[in-house]
Amino acid sequence: MMNYAFETIEMKALSGKMKSDYRKVVQEYARNGWRLHSMNPIPGYDGMAASIELIFEREA
Repeated sequence: MMNYAFETIEMKALSGKMKSDYRKVVQEYARNGWRLHSMNPIPGYDGMAASIELIFEREA
């Protein structure tokens, strides 16, 4: 059985850049035994990504 964790990285409205460094988030989860499963863009009202959802997994 697998466990899943979710982390959302918000995007800056005008530039579309991430408000925080997703690499640091991935490294922190990896230190705790999680593996990155996928990264999914969450669309905003204008069609551009409003945030990115990181999905992590590890065995229970």
